[in-house]
Amino acid sequence: MTDTWITRRGPGFWIGLIAALVAAVAVLAVSEAINSTTAIILMAGTGGLLFPLMRSGERCEERSGSSSPAIRRYNRGMLAASLAYILGMGIAVLLTNAMGLEGNILWLIAFLPVAPIFAMIWVMTRYIIDEEDEYLRHLAVMANMGGLALLMGLASLWGFFEEFELVSHAPGWLSVPVWALGMGLTRWWMTRSIRPEGDKQ
Repeated sequence: MTDTWITRRGPGFWIGLIAALVAAVAVLAVSEAINSTTAIILMAGTGGLLFPLMRSGERCEERSGSSSPAIRRYNRGMLAASLAYILGMGIAVLLTNAMGLEGNILWLIAFLPVAPIFAMIWVMTRYIIDEEDEYLRHLAVMANMGGLALLMGLASLWGFFEEFELVSHAPGWLSVPVWALGMGLTRWWMTRSIRPEGDKQ
């Protein structure tokens, strides 16, 4: 893999940048400083950062010995599903707002961003089945648990705050970015912990 300024940046840099952008968009959307269309467009823009994140993550996995053919297929499958999710969400919102769609067609439009989520689940399941290295399989399961923990914790916290009318309603589509962020952070932390001391960035 060619060593560029992109791959020299550790996964933590890209995860932090994505997290900061997602958090900023979420705050703006929840506070109604921006409308849903603007929020979707800004969120979709962060999708471009998934490419350098994947490349820098694979570089770290190779250097730490935590790489395998199965995980490379997983990385590419998740990247494709994530981009499809962003694209589907953007198309659904823009079509609905621009064309004023209503009725049964809205059910089909609303399913556009949902289908890639099922693809993500399938990619994760295939990886866990295909991965022959038990430790790497353990890392994947723990990363998914980290994403689930962050999602459940924040959803419960926000739900109670909302119940007592301390905050406004948070859009449900934020659940996937939050889960993905938790999974990425957990994977990065676990991979970083087994990397050589001089390569931790």
